[in-house]
Amino acid sequence: MYMSGILLRFAKQWIAGENAIDAIHIAKNANKQNITGLINYLGEHSNLKEEIQKNVDEYIDLLRYIKKEDIKSNISVKPTQIGLLISERFCYENLERIVEEAYLRENFVWIDMESSQYTQNTLKIYYSLLNHFDNAGIAIQAYLKRSENDVMDLLSKNGKIRLCKGAYKESTKIAFKSKKDIYRNYSKLMKLMFEQGKNFAIATHDDKLIKTAIDLSKSYGVRDFEFQMLMGVRNNLKLKLVHNGYRLSEYIPYGKDWLPYSIRRLRERKRNILLILKSIFSQS
Repeated sequence: MYMSGILLRFAKQWIAGENAIDAIHIAKNANKQNITGLINYLGEHSNLKEEIQKNVDEYIDLLRYIKKEDIKSNISVKPTQIGLLISERFCYENLERIVEEAYLRENFVWIDMESSQYTQNTLKIYYSLLNHFDNAGIAIQAYLKRSENDVMDLLSKNGKIRLCKGAYKESTKIAFKSKKDIYRNYSKLMKLMFEQGKNFAIATHDDKLIKTAIDLSKSYGVRDFEFQMLMGVRNNLKLKLVHNGYRLSEYIPYGKDWLPYSIRRLRERKRNILLILKSIFSQS
């Protein structure tokens, strides 16, 4: 319980609050700095239909709230939050409802990619959506060895890609582990996207990858893309990119199910773990 309290206090830098109104408030402030919101209702691995229905309703209400408040913000959804653990078809039907509502509200839905056991099903659901909607995109994780083929397939089908590093624990059989290998693969995938894609997202806080993206943008004359960064991370860099004319969205999570998300953020940033340990021992 004590550890949980420490984590929550530390995690507040990444989480807007427990309610949609908290996320809307953060998104409004981001808009004032010419940053678009990208709101996510925290939650994953739901296997009860009643809970899943509440999650779907939350996203429907969120889309209506965004429209009512006239803010510039898209949304991001995890498939296991809306039914993937029950069936691929059930998840698709729920996601279709959300994407259709987003279409009516002139909004866009990003599909988060979770651990590798869900990658193939998530892609299948997205490909089915592409037959009916053009206001949805999907995250691809650069640390997975399969991602080059997935990116090429998505580009051939006019899919919209958010390229991120990946934050789940995966086997060396399917994922690159070293920073050097992940960087190399991320750069390779970016090059493919700048060569062939349009309206894609580069989700990173890494200076070298951002510079590579900017260089590729200049080389290929492509500006139809955006950077995406997490709430509470590298705020000065966000403002610098916006000042230089690049589009940028800030990932703004909210909700009570904050722990799994926060642990992944900590795993990405080992320095934060040391700070938490220091805090624990200083108070014991």
